[in-house]
Amino acid sequence: MNDAFNSSDNWSQHLVWGAPEWIFPAGILAVVLTAAIGWSYARSRATTPIRVLAATLKLIAVALMLLCLLQPMWRGERPRPQANLFPILVDTSQSMQLQDVDEELSRGQNFANALAADSDWRVRLEQTFDVRLFGADSRLSRMADIDTIEFDGMQSSIQTSIDALSQRLKGRPVAGALLFSDGNLTDPSAEQITGTDSPFPIFPVLPDAPTTPTDLRLERVSVTQSDFETSPMTVRADVMATGLKDQDVVVQLLNASGTSVEEKTVTIEKEGELQSVTFRFRPEQSGTQFYRVLAFTPSQRQSIRSQIDEGNAWLEGSSGDEATLRNNQRWIDVQPRRGPFRILYLAGRPNWEFKFLRRALQSDAETQLVGLLRIADKEPKFSFRDKGVNSSNPLFAGLGEDEEETREQYDEAVMIRLGVKESEELSKGFPETPEELFGYHGIILDDIEPEFFTQDQMLLLRQFVSLRGGGLLMMGGQESFNDDSFGKTPLGELSPVYPPRNRSDQPAPAGKWSITREGMLQPWQRLRETEAAEKLRLLKMPPFRVTHEVGDIKPGAIELAQLETSSGQPAPAFITQRFGKGRTAAMPIGDFWRWSMRKNQYDNTTEVSDDPAQAWRQMARWLVGEVPRRVELTIQPDGSTGSTNLRVLVRDESYLPMENATVTLNVTGEDGVSIPLTARPDANELGTYAATFVSRDSGRFTVSADVKAADQSFIGNDEGGWVSDPGMEETQRLSWNENWLKNLAESTGGEVLRVSDLGDFVSDLPNREIPVTETWVYPLWHQTWVMLLAMACLCGEWGLRRWKGLA
Repeated sequence: MNDAFNSSDNWSQHLVWGAPEWIFPAGILAVVLTAAIGWSYARSRATTPIRVLAATLKLIAVALMLLCLLQPMWRGERPRPQANLFPILVDTSQSMQLQDVDEELSRGQNFANALAADSDWRVRLEQTFDVRLFGADSRLSRMADIDTIEFDGMQSSIQTSIDALSQRLKGRPVAGALLFSDGNLTDPSAEQITGTDSPFPIFPVLPDAPTTPTDLRLERVSVTQSDFETSPMTVRADVMATGLKDQDVVVQLLNASGTSVEEKTVTIEKEGELQSVTFRFRPEQSGTQFYRVLAFTPSQRQSIRSQIDEGNAWLEGSSGDEATLRNNQRWIDVQPRRGPFRILYLAGRPNWEFKFLRRALQSDAETQLVGLLRIADKEPKFSFRDKGVNSSNPLFAGLGEDEEETREQYDEAVMIRLGVKESEELSKGFPETPEELFGYHGIILDDIEPEFFTQDQMLLLRQFVSLRGGGLLMMGGQESFNDDSFGKTPLGELSPVYPPRNRSDQPAPAGKWSITREGMLQPWQRLRETEAAEKLRLLKMPPFRVTHEVGDIKPGAIELAQLETSSGQPAPAFITQRFGKGRTAAMPIGDFWRWSMRKNQYDNTTEVSDDPAQAWRQMARWLVGEVPRRVELTIQPDGSTGSTNLRVLVRDESYLPMENATVTLNVTGEDGVSIPLTARPDANELGTYAATFVSRDSGRFTVSADVKAADQSFIGNDEGGWVSDPGMEETQRLSWNENWLKNLAESTGGEVLRVSDLGDFVSDLPNREIPVTETWVYPLWHQTWVMLLAMACLCGEWGLRRWKGLA
């Protein structure tokens, strides 16, 4: 159908005869009369030109008379009036408010003028077709007239509207459709042309000479979070300019109150060039926060600053030669990881390491360190002891009879607890149940042998990492990595390194800390923002003297740091791997505390910095940063529609999906009004509760999720935020998308038209393939001009004869 649509031969007009039975007699009579007229003028005395002219005039008159005997008629096909639909689809989104270069009106206004009800092409189109006007933005809508269009839609769902129009007119005779749009779509699959399913051809209409307005915009803004302490948040902004070159552009990061956090200037050297700007900063406080990224030229600074001072959360209008300020800004939500994160530190003996680790984490309000230190190892309990001899450990002598039930016996290790929240926490030593152990987010094992744990405790530790998703760090020490049975226990399975195959009797050589290439890519491994500054810092670190020999690194594990030894053979210093849902790491160094003791010996700078403490805080944050919580809120905003999907994953004490929970969500907008929502269980995912929040307006929103069990006991909560800007995509592309419109026309059998071509297009429509047509007949023999022409020829012939004296 599409191949034949533009062919006028299929619907050409042709001549038919009303009295075909007279063809043979008329032919004979024509021969006889022609011969008689020829013989008559052959005998005439007139000159040859006069005879030929007179004979021709008479033959024409005779031929017309004979044709009338055959009743000739002109016959053709034409569209049946008002029987065929011809919809007009108009893009009513906000992008049609843009004003192109050298244009006095916006795109939408120019189209509205072309679509005026009294325009010549539309009047002629409506005389033949049933013309219906539709608007297309977020959805398809019927419009009474072009004067009612406001061009304020938040989306340009053109492909979706075309599909909806095809469904609405399915089975109806549709001759075609006109599409007035700039071709800039916001459909989820905007670049995929599905117009081949359209049952009728589509004719996109473009201006005679489309131009692109001058514009500066933020192409994209991304936010990443790391465990780098001084600047954990990284914001990258990509700036794009159209119609600008050799122009300075200011990119600014502001907090929610409008105060500048950082500002950078880049130069756009050529049109269409993408410039990237990176901001690294530390959030002012914990919890969800909002920041604004702006891009503007120096001449626009004052006008933009005025809008910010007036409290405008969203820039409006245009400035200078730029078409719009709508795409000069992006709001972003920053959500630092929220604690408290609890880390259990288990040591085989009191050491310096715990002192410096505890001191470092005291300045981190989100991290809590709980210490369990063994101060005396267990001793064998002999059965031949005298009954009067006390079986309890003599370290507890003199503490009173009340301590009889809680004191460790001879065959139990003596442990001390530091930083516990409750008196019963860790009172029986290392946890033996998931409920107790899973309350921690990370575990650090320092100088502890595998024999300290029972088999059940080691299996529980394995579940802590693989199922609960916790972090485990194994540090070096006298009892660490040395036992030959280490590799055969669950601790060896959790370790990212194998035990050494042939253990040497010589101690492992000392070495200086060195970060590998993979480690340099991890922000938490670095203490300086630049690679050069980090390498200079590493040169000033003291060497470590107590290291442990380990075997090969396991497949999938990553070596982030090494020890550079005097022999030139590097030794592993920090190795990590993923294990189930969690992660494990090994640091086979027994005197990491030495760095804290000698931190100022190698630092001659005037800047006071506690690098070892920062390294411990970053390492601890990395260890627990991705550990799952019992309540986790996931926010999935759809910027094009303004709807936001809120999903809450709830786990029980064993960190398995929890059913029959009550999940309450409270959404707060910029007006401070809290809107309660109740999340319903997801039928496809156990332990997940979902709700949807819809807002058609641009704004910043925060949400908190409170979860209770079936018995109404409180389980936990989580919070987050997002930015809703439904109309943002409307200004991300300002040029006319002619390629997409051309592909749409070709796939449906139409063609791209210009506004000035509409008149010719309407005139040519009857020659195209139309669903419903009717036959028309035009009788040529019954026309007055035929008789008048025959009489004129006869009178002309008679006049020639009178003039030359032949009559």
